This record gives sequence, structure tokens and C-alpha cells, in this order.
Amino acid sequence: METGLWLTIVLWSLNFIAVKIGVQDLPPALFTALRFLVAGPLLLALAYRKGEIRVSHRDFWALAGTGLIGISLYQLLFTTAVQLTDVASAAILMALSPVFAAIWGVIARSETLRIGNLLGVALGVAGAVLVILGGHRAATATAPAPLLGDGAALLAAVAWAVYGFISLPLVRRLPPLTVTAWQSVLGGIALLWAIPIYWPQAHFTVNAFSILYSALPVTVFGLSFWQGATARLGPTRLLAHLSAEPAIAAVAAFFMFGTPIGRFVIAGGIMSLVGVYLARAGSGASSHRRGRESLAE
Repeated sequence: METGLWLTIVLWSLNFIAVKIGVQDLPPALFTALRFLVAGPLLLALAYRKGEIRVSHRDFWALAGTGLIGISLYQLLFTTAVQLTDVASAAILMALSPVFAAIWGVIARSETLRIGNLLGVALGVAGAVLVILGGHRAATATAPAPLLGDGAALLAAVAWAVYGFISLPLVRRLPPLTVTAWQSVLGGIALLWAIPIYWPQAHFTVNAFSILYSALPVTVFGLSFWQGATARLGPTRLLAHLSAEPAIAAVAAFFMFGTPIGRFVIAGGIMSLVGVYLARAGSGASSHRRGRESLAE
């Protein structure tokens, strides 16, 4: 189990690199649509094989709505952020979804934050500001619009936090694989508009491999394995694994693209990760919701 967990984290971390390569020749919307055109049916077939495919009419429409946020919106923002900004900044900022979830929990009155949690929220926000504004933010070949990309990454973190809350009733009623499969299919369908629009602009080189990597190891294997691990071990034990994702992604980007990791990004990343830990520790958040928030790739 431990080996599988670290394998999943490494796969998800390297997905930032795969997406970065993929969107060099493909628009983000087309890349995301093709990714889930491959992954969605495979996940649905896996759910069918396990006898976990049937849902009620009410749950079907709820899955469609949550799929629009968790798959269509989040994944489009994720891919756009990776295209426009550097990998380290995108990974750190998108790892802040638990901080935004804590804020949302207070707004929705579903949980009460302690002083330590509030400190974590403050550290997370301060770390994000340091990542965005600190250091040299001029456009580069691998980060053509860093501020816009950082903004997309923050919106992605917010979208994933909201998705975690609104998916909670579904996760409580249905098997996790059922939820993930239907959301991937229905959310992917909502992205199909991008194929006829952007297909004439597509130039397939190594980005075809990037699509398959994001669809198969990252989405089909990664999501399926992680949900099983969450059900067996609980999300608290998995936090240490999740915290390693931005660091692995940043180091991989350095070796792949030569992207320097500035001291402000490092400092902001440390502040953000500490903030994530404090924001989630002992806040009384539902374990089911935390498990869903973890599936951010």
C-alpha cells in the first residue's frame, strides 16, 4: 500500500510536466477534452466491471452538476495554469485547495475553525501572495503569462474546494468509483465542444503521449488507487504524501525545462504547505470530504 501511495504521488507530480509538454502544441481546452475522452469511458467500464455503475435519476443529475465543477471547470483551469505559469508556482497554488475549503466550511457553517486553523489559513494566503508577487515574474518561454497562470491556479484551488463540499452527499451515498467515473464522463462530455473548434489548430507530437499519460496512469490508475487508499487508511494518514507533490513537481520541472526555483517560491511554498497542514488539522472536517479534496489531479 505504501509503495502504491508514493507511486500515485509521483505520477500526479509528473502530470504537471506531462501537461506542460502537451499544451505546447494543443490549446488547454482541447488537451483536457481529449484526456477525459480517453479516461472517462475507461473509468465507467471499470465501474461496470465492479457492479458499481447504476445510479438513480436524482444522483445522475447531481453527478452531472458536480462533474461540471470538478472535471470541466477545475481541469480546464488546471491545464490553463500549467500552460501559462511555471510548474512550481502552479503546483504550490493549487495545493491550497484545503485552505479554501476551510474558508468555505466557515461560510457554509459546516465546521468551526480553531486558532491553529485560522493561523493556517493566514499562512496559506500569505504563502500564495509570496509565490505570486515575490521574485522575478517576467514572461518566459515556459511561463508566457505567469500572473494570469497564477490566477488560474488559485481559481482552480477554489473550484476544487467547492467541488469537495458539493460532492460530499454523493460520496456518502455512492461508491467512490461510481462518483469518479460518472463525473469524469459527464464532465468530459461538457468539454467536447473544444474538439471541433480547436482540432484544426492541433499539432500532435509528443503531446499525444502526454494525453495518454494524463488519462491512463494519472486519472484511471491514480484516482482509483487513491480512493481505495482513502477508504482503507483515512485521509489524515495520506497528508504527508500529498504535501510532497509540489516539491516533486518543482524538481522535475527544473531537470526537464531548466526552470529555476527562486527563493521566494521556496519560501512561499513552505509557508503554504504549513498553512495547509494547520488549516486541516483538527478542524472537524468530514473525512469523506477530505478524501475527495485530495483527488486534485
